[in-house]
Amino acid sequence: MTNYNNKENIPRCINSILNQIDSNFEIVVVDNMSNDGSEKILSKMAERGIIRLIRRRCSRGKGRQIALESSFGDYIIAQMDTDEEFNPVLPKFLNSYHSVCDGEVLVAIDQKTGWRQNITVAPRKLLIELGGWRDLQYSEDWDLWSRAAQKHLYKWTLYSIIRNEKNIIKKSGVIRSFRQRVVRYRDGLRLGRHLFNAVNGTNVTYQQRLAEICAKLILPFYDSYANDFNSQFDCADSKYFIRLK
Repeated sequence: MTNYNNKENIPRCINSILNQIDSNFEIVVVDNMSNDGSEKILSKMAERGIIRLIRRRCSRGKGRQIALESSFGDYIIAQMDTDEEFNPVLPKFLNSYHSVCDGEVLVAIDQKTGWRQNITVAPRKLLIELGGWRDLQYSEDWDLWSRAAQKHLYKWTLYSIIRNEKNIIKKSGVIRSFRQRVVRYRDGLRLGRHLFNAVNGTNVTYQQRLAEICAKLILPFYDSYANDFNSQFDCADSKYFIRLK
């Protein structure tokens, strides 16, 4: 799990997971140096042995990788972050995963909210072989899925796992929102993704174009992960869909 300034939702989030797991599970939380008081809540949980806590300044992708490297389980469940709550379906979902596509990367898309809300489950060994999560703030999950798909080890399904979507609404000023857009565009370009598709390409705003220019200016200072496969990879392609029992 990753966390950044989600103080209000952490208890509800963690409890929604604790209510459906046993001692065979561990919860690893990477906190991106929160400063809203959530770090105190997480520290108390860590002291009680409820979670394993790592505090480090990092991107979202780096945070997921740190959690992977700090875990011990044979299987990893990722993207169950602290700004969400979860339905009590995890044991049933995991049983279905093991019976239908064990050994692969499976992405569960929430049936109500679509691709905005998803979780990933995969064997720890496979994630390590794929190289894990890269140091990306955005599209870090898509990047991992594309590498799994290249090895024919990627599937997605529909499943109502998330109870409440994005409970914490963070208000951002104009400058902060623009910076976030630049970083999102930058990471998309690093992966070789198209920022604007053919449908909306003619309706791009001046703010979007300016963010695109800024993203391209800073792009040379970051690693590129673009290749012919992931530039064309469509994570929602029906050929990857699998129906769970």
